[in-house]
Amino acid sequence: MADLLPECLIHKILSYLSLTDATRLSILSKTWLQACSTLPNLEFTVKYRNNLKIVDNIMERYRDEKIPIEKFELSDFSYLRLVFPMFDKWLDIALQNDVKHIVFGVPSYTSYPLPIFKIFASKSLRELVLRGSNLKHVSLSSGVVKCNSLRKLTLSDVVLDENMLQTLLSSCPFIVSFIFDNCYGLKKIELLNNLQKIKLVLIWKAGNQLVKIQAPTLEHLSYVTQPETSPKLDIVDAPNLVSLVYEGNLVPMIFVDAKLPWSCHPRRLLLESNGTTIGYVMDRLMYMKSSSQLKEVKVYRFDWGEVRWHFVELGRGKEAIRYYTERNRFRFLLDW
Repeated sequence: MADLLPECLIHKILSYLSLTDATRLSILSKTWLQACSTLPNLEFTVKYRNNLKIVDNIMERYRDEKIPIEKFELSDFSYLRLVFPMFDKWLDIALQNDVKHIVFGVPSYTSYPLPIFKIFASKSLRELVLRGSNLKHVSLSSGVVKCNSLRKLTLSDVVLDENMLQTLLSSCPFIVSFIFDNCYGLKKIELLNNLQKIKLVLIWKAGNQLVKIQAPTLEHLSYVTQPETSPKLDIVDAPNLVSLVYEGNLVPMIFVDAKLPWSCHPRRLLLESNGTTIGYVMDRLMYMKSSSQLKEVKVYRFDWGEVRWHFVELGRGKEAIRYYTERNRFRFLLDW
């Protein structure tokens, strides 16, 4: 019965399992054994020296038999410099086998020189996720390499400077999704007409960096700051913005002086902050609602005891906010 399924369907089933669990199913039949030995999605975690050989043998088999690789995911917890040449070798094999998705994670304090521009030279890569890499160790002397096939770029806990960020963005001009999560080493984050097809930008756990955005194709922007930081958000131009989400303890001046969120006209704006700062925007919101610039304004207060959001009546304006303590968080949902 197990042999009735085609290999492509078995691959689909196995894609939802870890490599270890998938390998266990190889005993079902010869068909499952063959499918398990040609999995298109490879996920490895390097913890000790003794599993380096296992991963190396698998990658060499994929190289020698030219087995296609759809996704290559590698996480390093070994803290060993001796694995660096192995990382280079495995990435080379994945790229040679036309990998489409790479998820690569190493501790940010390691000195591994990620071959980022060799990765960008790929003609098949669709998504790149970097976790914890330190790109300050990477030389820019080789120049910009265009990765026109890349559509999604995620940088999480990555160390880099402004020059490296701009080089990365210039290398992938056709991405539609850019996630920038808790990265270090920059004073400013600028997206200024260098992404021709960008639709989604998520900037999470931002510090005191200036975030400046000019993206005519941008539709969804999420900006989440770290506690006790001074948010600096400047939306120069985003005429097609559909939704704008902000979460943080302090409200950026862009919302207080109503400089741009109202002129770029997102269809939906979600503000989340505490009661002491969100009150500053209440006058502006109430005016816009009374003048029919807004279709609807909804306010929710987070109840820490019940761990859920409660609707807040806006009839009393600021007093509805001041009534609660500083510890409360508020969520504004605005529709144009």
